[in-house]
Amino acid sequence: MRNYLKLLTIFAIISALTAVSLVTYDFVKTRRAFPTSTFIAGVDVSHLTYREAVNKVAQYTAADLFSPLITLEAGVFFYSFPPDILGIHILADKTVDRAFGLTHKWNYFQSLSERLTQEAIHAPLILGIRPEQLRSVLGLIAEDVDTDPLDASIDLDVKTGGYHIEPEVVGRELKVRQSVERIGAYLAARQREIPLEIEYSHPHVSEEALRANPPVYRLSTYTTYYGKHDSPNRIHNIKLVSSWVDGTLLMPGDVFSVAEILGEVTPDQGFKEAFVIIQGELVPHLGGGSCQIATTLYNAVSLADLKVVERRNHSFYFNIYPLGRDAAVYPGQIDFKFENDTPYPLLLRSAATGRSLTFRIYGSPSGKRVRFSKTEVFGKGVDGNFTPMSLEAVIEHDIPFRTKVLRTVFYRNRILKQDAILSRYKLYGDKESVPIRRPEPR
Repeated sequence: MRNYLKLLTIFAIISALTAVSLVTYDFVKTRRAFPTSTFIAGVDVSHLTYREAVNKVAQYTAADLFSPLITLEAGVFFYSFPPDILGIHILADKTVDRAFGLTHKWNYFQSLSERLTQEAIHAPLILGIRPEQLRSVLGLIAEDVDTDPLDASIDLDVKTGGYHIEPEVVGRELKVRQSVERIGAYLAARQREIPLEIEYSHPHVSEEALRANPPVYRLSTYTTYYGKHDSPNRIHNIKLVSSWVDGTLLMPGDVFSVAEILGEVTPDQGFKEAFVIIQGELVPHLGGGSCQIATTLYNAVSLADLKVVERRNHSFYFNIYPLGRDAAVYPGQIDFKFENDTPYPLLLRSAATGRSLTFRIYGSPSGKRVRFSKTEVFGKGVDGNFTPMSLEAVIEHDIPFRTKVLRTVFYRNRILKQDAILSRYKLYGDKESVPIRRPEPR
């Protein structure tokens, strides 16, 4: 029995010395190198020193060790690229440094314990991005992806009443800087399919809104005719602006401005010179004739009982316009504006021919009917007061005059409201007394 205990003691001492020797050997060997069964993204770096491991990992590309293709998602678009095209590469030093940290903790016995409980150690890659290279590729993708928002539209056949609604286009903008940051974050999480950062902008007019209340019921129509002396330039300008207005959709609360439609009145926009009133004189100017747009539209708006935001009559009255119901426009100074104060979409249709201009306003049935009274005329007497007078007398005496038109709105044959349209004029525009600075180009 005593001999048996003695043998056990000797065996225990030998085992302990052997274990200490093995641990010591492992400690010495693994302090400067990776332990057995250590892999970085599948690359065996067992027993390699830090620098040897760096050199070995550096022989590979991101396509070799991470993925042959990286897929970028941009909404409905998908783009797949080899990592090197995107500027994605392996950071060998950082990768090996992280792996070394996994296998060489400050507490050696903790590292040893973890290694003994694992069949192998697998360390991940650390990937880097060359920002300029990636931004260049994203810039090319942006050319595909980026689009401006486009309102839904309605194509109405005014003769048959048939219509077709074209859906809106949602605007997209690829945010390059944010996408670069997102790609970096996804790569750090070892993701190979990466959604890019896209900012969406929704158009003002949607198909849903138009289908809910299609603006196909004619609320009003109004036509004015050109004067017998109107120049081709004036008619050209009217047709030009009319084409810009035609098909305009106004959602509830939208304000329409004729001056905004005109924009910059330049030859590049297609405008030609025709008479306009400037400081009490008729002067050939780019965009002449736009007031007929404002006047015709004003009357259509009044008949549809829409809210007039801004309206001013001409200083001279011309008989091609309804007496007391004209509207002037001069960008930056005078404008005609109205608001869609209905709860439904409105559609403006415009048609300019060689002799007339017509505006039609379509919306949802309102049950309203509008009637204008006969125009009252008040001429300026020698005492400076305005008294009732006939238009013929005003013309005969070449005197300033004012007008009053009563607009009555009916709803189901009862009066809903009344308002007065007041205008004041210096002269009757078709008289020889109207000053002309220079002839109009023909």
